[in-house]
Amino acid sequence: MKERLEYMSKTERKIADKLNTLTNIATFWNDVRKFTKSVHSDRAIELWQAYSEIRFNELITGCEDVRIEIDTVNEKTIIRYYTYDFETEVFPKEV
Repeated sequence: MKERLEYMSKTERKIADKLNTLTNIATFWNDVRKFTKSVHSDRAIELWQAYSEIRFNELITGCEDVRIEIDTVNEKTIIRYYTYDFETEVFPKEV
């Protein structure tokens, strides 16, 4: 998320900076809930959700700019992670 900071608004930068402090996958969503306890605006909630999902994907794969693709095959959900340009598949790291 660090490369994108120059294109972000001040509010988006603050959100990204807070999320970049989170490194523990096990407590990630609880920590995000603590950050967003006083957020009431729909737009702000939307930003927090989007950036939180991006940061979480970065943490579980160890790569920045990861995109997620969810498929359903034979009633099973398959989650795949790709680099930004969808050329290379990346895999979640062992926790």
